[in-house]
Amino acid sequence: MNICGVLVHADPDRVEDVADAIRRIPGGEVHEFKENGRIVVTVEDTANAAAFDGLTSIHKLPGVVAATLVYHHFESGHEDTDAHVIMEA
Repeated sequence: MNICGVLVHADPDRVEDVADAIRRIPGGEVHEFKENGRIVVTVEDTANAAAFDGLTSIHKLPGVVAATLVYHHFESGHEDTDAHVIMEA
């Protein structure tokens, strides 16, 4: 599991187009957008694309001014007990 939380700043005149384009990126999900150009997004790994690739795609979209990674969560799929103990301490 690999999830990236991203705050996207888009040209306010193009915010709806940018939000639609993000929805078409594999693993991309728009949670909210405002008319001022701010868009709250998550990008997750899919079977065919890494979340990082989705973030790179967002940066390249017409109308995007900036895209900032604000949250990242990764789980490898197997429990690492040493890391788990450290996190509990």
